[in-house]
Amino acid sequence: MGRKKIIVTLVLTCLTLAVFSQQKDSVKVHLNHYTLTIGAGWTHYIDNLENGDKDIQKNFAGVSFKFYWEPEYRLSLGLESGYYQLFKVKGQLTDNTTVEVSRTVLPLLLLARMRIVDNVYLGAGLGLAILTNKSSGNNMKIVTKTTSLSNFELSGAYVYPLSKHWLVGGEVKMFHFGSLADWMYSVQATCAIKL
Repeated sequence: MGRKKIIVTLVLTCLTLAVFSQQKDSVKVHLNHYTLTIGAGWTHYIDNLENGDKDIQKNFAGVSFKFYWEPEYRLSLGLESGYYQLFKVKGQLTDNTTVEVSRTVLPLLLLARMRIVDNVYLGAGLGLAILTNKSSGNNMKIVTKTTSLSNFELSGAYVYPLSKHWLVGGEVKMFHFGSLADWMYSVQATCAIKL
């Protein structure tokens, strides 16, 4: 009987030591991350008109702002906005009258992107865009705003982590504006902070 008590006591002591020797992990593991990204670079507008006017400017600088939710999986979801000028044209109607016409766009897109390999991402976005048309000439200025509802974007990006929170990279993207049936592409340098 004494042997059984000693064996039971030793087994319970070993189990107690095994259970209490494990301490809680003090390192918190965040499975979800949030990223704010700013991009700036060159844009080019491709219109659907066959206009040979050499005065049309289609190359401009553009800027974009993105917010991503990045769970532990390869897929990230986000929102994008930005400011892009599509085209600008100046013309001389008469000796005393010049005309200037321009169009800018403010996209508001829902994004999904996937990490393909380390630091390389492919993405797509859907949403709306606010188009602003400005015409000026003969001491008059006309500004109109329209909303394009069926727009999409395709993108490819390379993002290099400088530290735990800071990332830099580059992105190539193409926009299609549904109400215009026109395209724009952009090459941007990006800077991101991971929250």
